[in-house]
Amino acid sequence: MRDRTTDFASAAMMRLVAAGLERQGLVRSTAPIGAHVQQAQKREVLAAIEAAHGALAILQIADVIPELPPEPVMQALIQARDGADLLDRWSRLERFSHARHRLTWTPEPGGAFHLTHHAIDQGPEPTGAETLLVVAVVTVMVEQVTGGAARLTLDTGEVVRSNAVWLAPRKLSRQFQLKPALTPLGVTPARALAAHDEEPGRGLVEAVRGHLLSDPVRRWTVDDMALRVGTSSRTLQRRLAGAERPFARLLAECRLQVAAEQVCLRGGPSLAEVGFLSGYADQAHFTRAFSRSVGIPPAAFRTQFGISGVQA
Repeated sequence: MRDRTTDFASAAMMRLVAAGLERQGLVRSTAPIGAHVQQAQKREVLAAIEAAHGALAILQIADVIPELPPEPVMQALIQARDGADLLDRWSRLERFSHARHRLTWTPEPGGAFHLTHHAIDQGPEPTGAETLLVVAVVTVMVEQVTGGAARLTLDTGEVVRSNAVWLAPRKLSRQFQLKPALTPLGVTPARALAAHDEEPGRGLVEAVRGHLLSDPVRRWTVDDMALRVGTSSRTLQRRLAGAERPFARLLAECRLQVAAEQVCLRGGPSLAEVGFLSGYADQAHFTRAFSRSVGIPPAAFRTQFGISGVQA
């Protein structure tokens, strides 16, 4: 069995750390940042950064996110429609990557979220540097999603980020309050209708498929899709049923299409990463759905039918 402390999410985080350090003009990490990185390696690198440059340097790593080139995992997260959707996607990413530290979140009045970064399975708790990095990354991604500056405070009320500026905390904590901007860049009915009208020759089924394929990680509902294509939920369901393509079936087909394309690449993303990027709830869900539709598990499919590809 693969060592669960080695995962693609840690590797993506280490690439972000390297870019964030370069942005600050600090010495770049020499730790391995390939397709998979062990959690212990990540912890050592963050500890060294904190010891040499302080907590503020850890927080400021996240400021490089808007400047990063497109990467599948990051793009899947930033396509979220609001703060809650982003945090939900982050939770699924942690499950897929077998992360031993989890960011638990609960909504609070006024659109804020209470965040707790903690260990699972009675394992060692995250270090202060690990917690600061995770919370900082999530905060900046929420800003990307909502299009406005978020406010991050410790559970003590001490401000850590305000007006897109980081403030080094006097005392570290694993509990925070995150309040996103109040005007998320969501799709309004007018924008949805305009987008749909731009493709008059495209059938409704293909329009729905296009939206599903563009963001398979999203927890799509009929109401969400009706807003996207500029119609009512009842009308959408009726027209899809008339085309013998009910919404649930289309969603399953699109997830499978995305998964199959990635599974076929032997040098492509890991199967855990494929499952996350295809929108499945967890690894078991991905394996069951793929096996039921294709006839064999994704690992066996890659072995038998995979073609050479470039590491994503």
